[in-house]
Amino acid sequence: MKKIIIPVIAIAMAFGTSAFTAKKATSTFFRYQGATRSQTDIQNISNYVAQASNPCNDVVNVCGVTLSTAKNIGSNPATSEFNAEKSNLWLSQQNHAPADGAISMEP
Repeated sequence: MKKIIIPVIAIAMAFGTSAFTAKKATSTFFRYQGATRSQTDIQNISNYVAQASNPCNDVVNVCGVTLSTAKNIGSNPATSEFNAEKSNLWLSQQNHAPADGAISMEP
């Protein structure tokens, strides 16, 4: 009986200490810092900078976008991820409402 209990306890402890758990996904919020709310500025990757938090209120204008690739504070988004959201950012600005759950708005 002891031969069975000890391995069971060891396995339970391994799961409890995350030895066998999947790596958690990370994401980064990129705040919009463009000069205007034109389509060119809203869809320009250079106008989005990684921030530590999302300080936006869901209201009228595009404030930023949360993307799954982890980036250092102050850096721009990954090109492929940003390009996938680019049209939704402009659609959000036009409709004054987020086109999807990744986009945040502000007054």
